[in-house]
Amino acid sequence: MDPVSEAKVSTLLATAATYLGVFATLDPDSISHVISEKKYKHAFAPASLNLPGPFDWAKFVAHLAHLRGLLRGFPVRAKQTWPNPSLNQVVVWADSLAEFHEEVKDGDGDGEEGEDMWEFRGEYMWVLTMDTSGEKVEQVLEFLDSKATDRMRALMARASKRKEEVEGKKVKGVLDI
Repeated sequence: MDPVSEAKVSTLLATAATYLGVFATLDPDSISHVISEKKYKHAFAPASLNLPGPFDWAKFVAHLAHLRGLLRGFPVRAKQTWPNPSLNQVVVWADSLAEFHEEVKDGDGDGEEGEDMWEFRGEYMWVLTMDTSGEKVEQVLEFLDSKATDRMRALMARASKRKEEVEGKKVKGVLDI
């Protein structure tokens, strides 16, 4: 690979890693420097999940704020990446662990034996498309594990209900995962 292509791949991978880092804290300010705010679009797949979207930057920020109300974080770990400098893209295969706030947990109910019911591990494929510099994310296509997403929806509903009980007010979300 020529030095220019190597530099581009390095930039794309660094941007992708920074982007995925937002899920550890759910703080949009942590990635605002790698987002093309005016062009940003975030879509979820498969369509059979009936998730809203696509999100623009403002809706994605609201989504993160909703998640932050229920989760301490949602750290994402890239298992494998495939950079494509000619398309300014990185495909990422990743997993995650949801870290719910203690106060929104309503018990340890229906987990498998020896497993915390509130432990949720997800698996994803992301297609991140950057601008021509490779330094700003413009589009995200996030494929979610359908079976795991159904479980996460149930956990989020329980957490929202518990938060409402604790705080005495309705929890509104952008994405009822």
